[in-house]
Amino acid sequence: MNKEFVKRNTEAHGWLGLIISGLLFVVFFTGAISFFREEVQLWATSAHIESISLEGQEIIPVSQILEIAIAGRDFNAREHLTIYPPSHLEPYYTAYVDLVDRGGGEKVDALLIHPVSGDIIGDPNDFYLSSFLYIVHYSLNIPFGSYLIGFVALFFLFSIFSGVLIHAADFVKGFFRYRADGRKRSQLLDLHNIIGVISLPYTLMFAVTGLIFNLVIIYQIAFGVILYKGDLDALLTDAGFVTVTPEWQDEPWSNPPVDELYQQSIDTWGGVPSQMRVYNYGDSSAVLEFYGPVEDEFAGQFGVAYNVSDRSEVFSENRNDPNAVSAGLDVVATLHYGSFGGLGLRFLYLILAMGVCALIVTGNLLWVGAREKTMSSAKLNFVGRFTLASTAGVAVATIFAFIAERLLPIGGYDRASYLSYAFVIALVSASSYIWLAADRRKVLVRLLQVFTGACFFLLFVDLVLYPSNLMQYVKNGFFAPVGVDVGILVSAVLGAYVSIKLQGRLSSISNKEKNNFAPEFPETVN
Repeated sequence: MNKEFVKRNTEAHGWLGLIISGLLFVVFFTGAISFFREEVQLWATSAHIESISLEGQEIIPVSQILEIAIAGRDFNAREHLTIYPPSHLEPYYTAYVDLVDRGGGEKVDALLIHPVSGDIIGDPNDFYLSSFLYIVHYSLNIPFGSYLIGFVALFFLFSIFSGVLIHAADFVKGFFRYRADGRKRSQLLDLHNIIGVISLPYTLMFAVTGLIFNLVIIYQIAFGVILYKGDLDALLTDAGFVTVTPEWQDEPWSNPPVDELYQQSIDTWGGVPSQMRVYNYGDSSAVLEFYGPVEDEFAGQFGVAYNVSDRSEVFSENRNDPNAVSAGLDVVATLHYGSFGGLGLRFLYLILAMGVCALIVTGNLLWVGAREKTMSSAKLNFVGRFTLASTAGVAVATIFAFIAERLLPIGGYDRASYLSYAFVIALVSASSYIWLAADRRKVLVRLLQVFTGACFFLLFVDLVLYPSNLMQYVKNGFFAPVGVDVGILVSAVLGAYVSIKLQGRLSSISNKEKNNFAPEFPETVN
């Protein structure tokens, strides 16, 4: 390969990686945690809601849950009512009730409903941590953030291709080379290459699927304008996305077969619906809609809707002749979330995502090292502090969000917003410290110590305040809350180990500098 081409490609790879590194780290760090969204959600609720055992218990049918959800509420029957049935990670019914608009915009009541007693035991929106981190993952929790992340995924894809071209000639040999006794730059380069090769299929898949998810609206607009002459409804219909819009008849329904249709969807598709939605509840025009996974397929998702009045199908996914677009997006989603391989695959995804985070950090360090002699110290200092803020700062902010989820009281205020504030305040505080401190090396050690201390504090809170809650969840077969605590413990141990190693290296460097610059005193003559 032409040396000049490799040189220019390396320069472009370095600059492109640096530009997107901050956002890319946020995407992969929060995405790694989001592989366990349901587990984190159950961990959050475990401190405030008692566990129950569903084994041998008679669960209330969905028809009664619908009645419980709307009882005493200003329910807008012309909108829809959404129910999420219990699962192996969420032992409660979750309901979202659309309320009548009395001015001030649409309002929705969110409820957690006990599946045996029917008691309303909480509001799922109070436990916002897992949803918040997931939203940060795909949109940074800012307006138009999903488009920004989409372009980051696009540039990440370019960066992957350029990295492969740079190391094409040394791809296999470089993978098995790690110069542990070499210079710092050699060690970083070898580590960067090894992680890059190991994670290549993973990063390539995530760059492509993330690009599809976040920029799909651009494709829709382009196809809608060019091919469908502005008829976006026709585009969505051809793509397999059916919108249910039953016309209100103002006639009360009679003996609605809600439970029968629910069971029928299970028998037809071989899986329990993960979501049930009712349109025009209580009216003869009511429609029941079910969505869920198909158990015996790699990326199967079923969707079916029934007219309550005569049990006829409004629409149904055709397993023998699926829509190419919707089936393709199901495959993309399955690959992206790792939902086809169970818990083991999600752990592998987690490790690979953290590996990509290390790839980003080593890439930035290599960029700085390559320009130490050609770029001003002020610019290099900026890049170094930017790297710290977008990596260690994000990690510190995330663990403080976990603490806020655990300690903020329930009820009477917008708890979700306060959790978001905790994340932002921690991130701003860490970033301010990074930019104001004199020695960047000490800053990294201090931030790691803060992260480690916060992890141990969180574990202390669970062991002291909520041990009985956690043990009750384990006793009833829900291991997710303890599993999350184990993950926090592993993070604390790793943080402590790295901070101790870095502190020792700092002390060694400091002693050498003192010896090199120690003042010389004349010898005394006796």
